Amino acid sequence: MQIERDSQLATDRDRVQMLAQDNLALCDVCRIGHVTKRFEEVAFRQWSDKEYVHCRVTVLIGTCAHCRTKSTDPEAINIFDDAFRREYEKLQ
Repeated sequence: MQIERDSQLATDRDRVQMLAQDNLALCDVCRIGHVTKRFEEVAFRQWSDKEYVHCRVTVLIGTCAHCRTKSTDPEAINIFDDAFRREYEKLQ
């Protein structure tokens, strides 16, 4: 089980690695600070038709140096959805 989780985290990191190319973008919120991106582990839960599904993913998170706003890239949604589907299937 742990090996499967580790390999999935590695796959998630590979999918998001391409998004790190523009590591110092300007913040969309304050338009002053630069956004530095790094991988962070995010735990979340989402309600399903059965019960709450608990998930944990590693995604690229951008943090503004000026206003400290955190944001994700659009590709992160796919990673969250994949994690939810994997954990949901385990409930059956």
